[in-house]
Amino acid sequence: MINLPLVVKVQGFTTVDNPELVGLSAVKLNALTEDIQNFVDTGKIAGAVGLIVKDGKIAYRQTFGFSNLEKKIPMVENNIFRMASQTKIVTGFATYLLAEDGSIKLTDPVSKYIPSFANMEVLVRGNSGSGNDYTTTPAKNQITIEQLLNHTSGISYNFQNQPILFPLLQAANISDGLSTTSGTIGEMVNRLSKVPLAFEPGTDYLYGLNSDVLGYLIEVVSQKPFDQFLAERIFTPLEMDDTGFFVTKNKLNRLAVTYTPNANENLESIGEKTRELKPGLFIDEAYPYLTGDTYFSGGAGLVSTPNDFARFLQMLLNGGNLKSKDGQQMVKIANQETIEKFLSIRPTDRFKDRPISVGYKYTNGFEVKDNPELYQKIIKLNYNSADAYAQLGIALREIGKSEEAIAQFEKAIKINHRHIKAYAHLGLALQDVGKKSEAESIFDCSELV
Repeated sequence: MINLPLVVKVQGFTTVDNPELVGLSAVKLNALTEDIQNFVDTGKIAGAVGLIVKDGKIAYRQTFGFSNLEKKIPMVENNIFRMASQTKIVTGFATYLLAEDGSIKLTDPVSKYIPSFANMEVLVRGNSGSGNDYTTTPAKNQITIEQLLNHTSGISYNFQNQPILFPLLQAANISDGLSTTSGTIGEMVNRLSKVPLAFEPGTDYLYGLNSDVLGYLIEVVSQKPFDQFLAERIFTPLEMDDTGFFVTKNKLNRLAVTYTPNANENLESIGEKTRELKPGLFIDEAYPYLTGDTYFSGGAGLVSTPNDFARFLQMLLNGGNLKSKDGQQMVKIANQETIEKFLSIRPTDRFKDRPISVGYKYTNGFEVKDNPELYQKIIKLNYNSADAYAQLGIALREIGKSEEAIAQFEKAIKINHRHIKAYAHLGLALQDVGKKSEAESIFDCSELV
């Protein structure tokens, strides 16, 4: 008797019951399940949906915990999640669709489409370090679309909590996109153009509201609301039925509640009222269903499901094409050349020898980890950087070098004995090499940090 693998269809993907058939380790996937379940059991997270697609086939699909702790509603596969910064990859791709159409060039100045960006000012900080000690000077260069894509425009976020820029952003009523926001993205972007830049465009990197500016630029060029453009060009053709900026009443029961640790380290709901979780980080739960039908944040506003987002990512991996859910037709979203350009890594390091950046490259709305050797560079420049050792350890573990990673995590903890990330990843690395009891001790320590 021949045993054939179970093959079923889910949301247009083929699902196999044996992950080994697509080159994934069943042992490691079981360990992943244990790790996620441990996060739920120990109250680190309320719940999760795990989905891994390899070679167009679903090799891993699990649900964990609850989408609503208070009501004890179990997490399900089609729960809707706030995508936050994963919105950026969609906005970046939409920008490339305009370039493919011939409607824009990535080297175009933003002011060609949004005139309020024609005469930007650049912040000049005084020597005192005071929030009021600054002047501005006219920017020498225009911000380009490409600089918005790779965050080198000089535009900041509120949550960067820059001593001078943060109060200026607040005074201009600038939203980072994670809270209920009145008005439109166009109105916010035009206010943003009056806030000085952190540096001369193209000379440095700062993670900021660039994708929100791109969202409005797409509106101007396409002469369509941003949500309509995304629906027509991406979501509807790909049958991403639960993806957009607005959650309708009939879908609210599937929108996962957002939680944060309270003072007692217990999870509590963020709630509908906007909260400042940390300096500059304003968030609430209500924006997808209160203002999501009018305010379209290109950097943070989308909601989606794991299956929907997997369809988008698989389209990118396929070179711009994806089969319909019924398998009857091939849907073309973009040309192969457009996809190759979109997924190409930018040629320069994103941060100039700063610990957070070494080992990363930034591309069009998302970042890509590079080789671990780059972390050595910052360690040589600053041997006392716990962050650099921790990041080197993470990079080594991701390529299967857990033994070497352990040594790096231990160095990070020696420098900073309260480095939570180093403790957490050290525990995982110890599990990798079979030292489960030591790993449990490390996890216990991390809870006390």
